[in-house]
Parts: sequence; C-alpha cells; structure tokens
Amino acid sequence: MSSKRKERDKDKPKKPYHIKRADLDLDFYQQQQEQKSFSLLFTRSYRSLVRSRQFYAYLVLQAVAAWYGLGQGFLCVGILWMMYANTGRRKEGEKSSWSVFNKGFEAIEGSTDMEAVEREIRSRGLI
Repeated sequence: MSSKRKERDKDKPKKPYHIKRADLDLDFYQQQQEQKSFSLLFTRSYRSLVRSRQFYAYLVLQAVAAWYGLGQGFLCVGILWMMYANTGRRKEGEKSSWSVFNKGFEAIEGSTDMEAVEREIRSRGLI
C-alpha cells in the first residue's frame, strides 16, 4: 500500500512553498478579528470618551456657550476640534500622502503629478 501512495504523491504537483503552522501567528490574527466587532468598538469608544478630560471640558464650555446663546457656533468649533484632535500622527521620516504636508512638497512614490501626465501626453504625440 505504501508503494501506491508514493506513486500517487509523485504525480501530485508540489507546492512552491510550505507554510508551517509554527510560522503562523494565529493568536494575533484572532485578536485582530475580535477587535473588528461592533460591540467591542462601541465599548472601547465609550470607555475612552468617559475617561477623556477634553470631553468633559467640551461639555462644560458647550453649556456655557449655550447659556450665552452661542451653542451652535461652539458646536461647530467643537466638531472641528474633534477632527483635529483625532488626526493620526506620522512617524519620524514618514511622508504624508498629501504632498502639501511634506517638506518641499515632495510627493510619495507612485503618485501622479501634472508634470508626469504632461510628459506622458507629449511622448505619445497628442499635444
């Protein structure tokens, strides 16, 4: 029986690579999948909001602004502040995808700029 099995395995195409179970980080993968659940996301958001000093400061200032009749304007300012405060930080030397925020307006690799488009059009003889 083992000779038939060997013959059968010879005919089978071999995989170009072999992944060992020990090489897989399944615990990290499972943790990432669990972090995507809505209930966990909601719980984390609620906890961070309750612990935030900025949120409590905003509530107090919003109440004061509403008392003086400026509640709607302060709400708009608060929304802008939340967007700014929750913007991610780049690591040292990391470029932004928006070239306006990079030193010397340097674009990242693979982005299309107008000079590249113009060179391509000119090389095709369309202009």
